[in-house]
Amino acid sequence: MPETTNRIDETHRKELLRFLLVKTAAVRRGVKPGELLRVRHCYEGVNAEGLRVCLYRDDIYTILGLDYVELKVEAESSLVLFYNPHVLASTLAEPRNARWLAQMGYPEDASLHAMLAHLVRRAGACELPHEVGIFIGYPLKDVAGFLARLPATPVHRGVWRVYGGADESLRRMRLYAAAEADAREVLERSRGVDDFINALSAKMAS
Repeated sequence: MPETTNRIDETHRKELLRFLLVKTAAVRRGVKPGELLRVRHCYEGVNAEGLRVCLYRDDIYTILGLDYVELKVEAESSLVLFYNPHVLASTLAEPRNARWLAQMGYPEDASLHAMLAHLVRRAGACELPHEVGIFIGYPLKDVAGFLARLPATPVHRGVWRVYGGADESLRRMRLYAAAEADAREVLERSRGVDDFINALSAKMAS
């Protein structure tokens, strides 16, 4: 298994991992509490001997090295929340977020583990709990506005729907996009996943 994983990792590094590494860069950098991604259970490829091999989701979790929780596990893929525990705990504890989540049925003054456990239960009861937007760094006004079906604010190339004033929403979009752009540049120069993570960590510390 380790030999197969290494082969597909190196052979298909950019194809299979680039998206995940870049999309979780803002979480790794500590500017975004979490990132919600769909991870296939097996990414197939062909090794140097022409044999079909698979990079499994557990291998991906190990490579990314981030805290995560699976919100939905389906036949071929899982909906996964990758998160920075310190940033996420701080985000959920913000008074306005905490009060709003309590109104949505989340436990008050609860641990991060308890909040995530409630989110998982909510994900099991509906297609997607939209309050997950708070967990992935969307402004509360945008999450609440979407749930209330308010008229959206026109925003050019917005990553998510904006409600009310756009300044804070656009600031966060730019912040997250900048982290991804930095990661993309580092990834282009890296020799492998470990080199990428080390180089990105060094850049963050500088």
